Amino acid sequence: MNVFQDNLRRIAERVEGTRAVSLVGLDGIAIDSYVSAEGLPMDSLAAEAGSVVKAANVAKALADHAGVREVTVASDRSAALLCRVTAEYYLLLLLARDGNFGRGRFELRKAAATLEKELL
Repeated sequence: MNVFQDNLRRIAERVEGTRAVSLVGLDGIAIDSYVSAEGLPMDSLAAEAGSVVKAANVAKALADHAGVREVTVASDRSAALLCRVTAEYYLLLLLARDGNFGRGRFELRKAAATLEKELL
């Protein structure tokens, strides 16, 4: 396994309720993914995540001109957490409704710090 796959697998193992975790570029292309719930359309989800981050970055101009660090989209069935690794890459964590949201945020931040070194 490569360093990306190792980190993604580690997140999935430590966060209860993880359905999938990916390293996604701003262009919406998943660099690497770890899927624990079969049948998830990761290509489509990564593309949508890229769109969400781009929209959030446009909105940041209204706030404080700093880059968006985290974005969360929650529904009745699941939640998607996005955590910035670099200006060009984000981690995407898909959780089941009963997943551990707080632990997910924590593990994404830890992995982002590790992966940033690999991507720069």
